[in-house]
Amino acid sequence: MLDLLSAEPEKQLQYLQTSGVGADEMLLLFDDLLHVARARMADGSLNGEDYRLLQAVGESVNSVSEGPEEILAEGALEEAVEWEELRVASAAAKSGLELSWGREVGD
Repeated sequence: MLDLLSAEPEKQLQYLQTSGVGADEMLLLFDDLLHVARARMADGSLNGEDYRLLQAVGESVNSVSEGPEEILAEGALEEAVEWEELRVASAAAKSGLELSWGREVGD
């Protein structure tokens, strides 16, 4: 999911066209991921720092969701600042998780 949310607008648009869903579906998919992350943190299988990385993405998702209806139009993926901020937050989380999980796997 972080791959998709951090991808360039062209790749996101391609996903939307191929899957036949709207931009809001990408946001809902991340929301599902965040629910799983909360459960994993509660059972101890996800650490707090990793969860905070995902929460930061969640805040950006909320920023997009709370925007005007036009922000969910395909053209907004390329133009809206909120979508760019979401891509940046997603890329940072992805990078942080890769580092964290790489250390855990290598330990």
